[in-house]
Amino acid sequence: MGKNALIDLILDPQSFFAEKMTREESLKVPALILLAMGIVSGIGAAIVSSVTVQMLPPEAASMGGLIAGIGFVAAIISVFILWWAIPSVLFFLLSRVFSGTGSIKRTFEFVAYGMIPQIASGIISTGIFYVYFTSLRLSPITDPMLIAEEMEAIMQSPMLQMATLISLLFILWSASLWIFGMQEAHRLSRRNAAITVGIPVALYIIYTVVTFWGM
Repeated sequence: MGKNALIDLILDPQSFFAEKMTREESLKVPALILLAMGIVSGIGAAIVSSVTVQMLPPEAASMGGLIAGIGFVAAIISVFILWWAIPSVLFFLLSRVFSGTGSIKRTFEFVAYGMIPQIASGIISTGIFYVYFTSLRLSPITDPMLIAEEMEAIMQSPMLQMATLISLLFILWSASLWIFGMQEAHRLSRRNAAITVGIPVALYIIYTVVTFWGM
């Protein structure tokens, strides 16, 4: 994906996706986009896991590297499942409600292109995680319930809530790209494409707001 194509995606997404419709379906570049997103998310997960390690008993703290590695790999896997497979399937099924055409492979392709803003979001969030979590100094806790309570309190910090707010703004940016993508991929009207994308995205935002702000 060249520089000009990236500029087109940002400034003129409808033309970007319309041009992609003239080409053969391909998941090579989309997979690389998700992999990049997964790596960034994995780094963030490894940083967060460093806090969990601090709260573990001394005999378990030696497994810090393993825990960070597991968090890194799990984050990459979750990106492919939660951020690519599930949205793609939901958009594909909802497009069928509006008699949309087009293949699920094309849906996966266009959903991935719409994920490009999430790479930037992940980089910003990882930077915030690094600044915040590396400044924490915690004592070991033996009670697993207390560890969970401590982590919940940590996640309510203003800095981490700011990171969550930033991620939601980038989700809306991705959603705007997905609307054009689904419109082209499934030959939908702009209104029906907005509904196709809007329902899952709205549910995700509501879930995130309730989880992090308790609204």
